[in-house]
Amino acid sequence: MNHTLGEYLYLAMGNCNGHKVVMAVGYTYDYADKKAKQFEKASSGTVKYLDVSVVKTGDKEKCKTLERQV
Repeated sequence: MNHTLGEYLYLAMGNCNGHKVVMAVGYTYDYADKKAKQFEKASSGTVKYLDVSVVKTGDKEKCKTLERQV
């Protein structure tokens, strides 16, 4: 995805006790992914990292879902 920094937000999504939650927000996929992995590890697996939602800045709906990198 080629774009200007700040044009999109990357929301790392997870599952916590049956609820979908935001684990991390970043201006790049790599940052959101890195922070979500740290969150999952720090929670000792209580929160499971699922995927990354891409949202155009200012919009309320996601425009794309990206699979997490292992």
